Amino acid sequence: MKFVFVCPKRNMTFESADFNVTENKGVIGDSSGNKTLDAKVELDEPCPFCGEKHVYLACELPCPFEIPRNSSRTRKGKQ
Repeated sequence: MKFVFVCPKRNMTFESADFNVTENKGVIGDSSGNKTLDAKVELDEPCPFCGEKHVYLACELPCPFEIPRNSSRTRKGKQ
């Protein structure tokens, strides 16, 4: 499964399946009934744009259905 990530240094999106979910505390809810995953997602490979290995909160990841797939600012990572 590929996730969509945004390089925090270059603000460019890329897809990658090379990640691990860590510090997974499960799904949490707020007073309005909204649910989010309380976890971190760590890249296994360096970012294709800046070369760093980023760590994201699960709630920071963009929805893949909202990212334009044919954007020149999007790069596909390893499968």
